[in-house]
Amino acid sequence: MKAGVKSSGKHWKKWINKTLVWQVLLLAAGVLAILAGIYREEVRTVLMKAIYICLECIGIG
Repeated sequence: MKAGVKSSGKHWKKWINKTLVWQVLLLAAGVLAILAGIYREEVRTVLMKAIYICLECIGIG
């Protein structure tokens, strides 16, 4: 081990905790966005757009 370098796990634990917090926050934001779309009854609109895009990609639409 190099002189002056401490091998403590505190730095990694902080980094993992911050990463976990961001992951949970982004997951919650995504779930809320999906639920808002369902509440606004946009499921059909999104599905129809997806179908049209797929049909255009294969040259039918």
